[in-house]
Amino acid sequence: MNKQLTLFLALGMFFWMIQSCATSSKTASMEKFEYTAAVNSIVQDKCYGCHSADGRSDKAKQALMWDNVPTMTADEQAHILDEIMEVTSERKMPPSRFVESRPEKALTDEEIATFQKWAKDMMAVVEKSK
Repeated sequence: MNKQLTLFLALGMFFWMIQSCATSSKTASMEKFEYTAAVNSIVQDKCYGCHSADGRSDKAKQALMWDNVPTMTADEQAHILDEIMEVTSERKMPPSRFVESRPEKALTDEEIATFQKWAKDMMAVVEKSK
């Protein structure tokens, strides 16, 4: 009887663990931090030249590395999203000196609106995952 009880408990724990893992991965994928196609296009065209591993500016790379955002903690993501909303609404990014020499890199009103909406939407996802 002891062996049967032990086997029963072990099987119960096994199935419970499988169920827990399946639920956790499902929840994690539903709350995944993602770039929309529109945001990714803007980032690639206007931001990635400085805020990537191959970026020109060490200061820009220290401030933000776009590839690292999805793997940050929820608190770090929330901070970055706040920063994105601030610098885009105040037109601090791209920097004015950079835009003077490359006016095509300035964010349009539509691109700013896209960033703002995406950042607000992602903030809700991040806050939910905390």
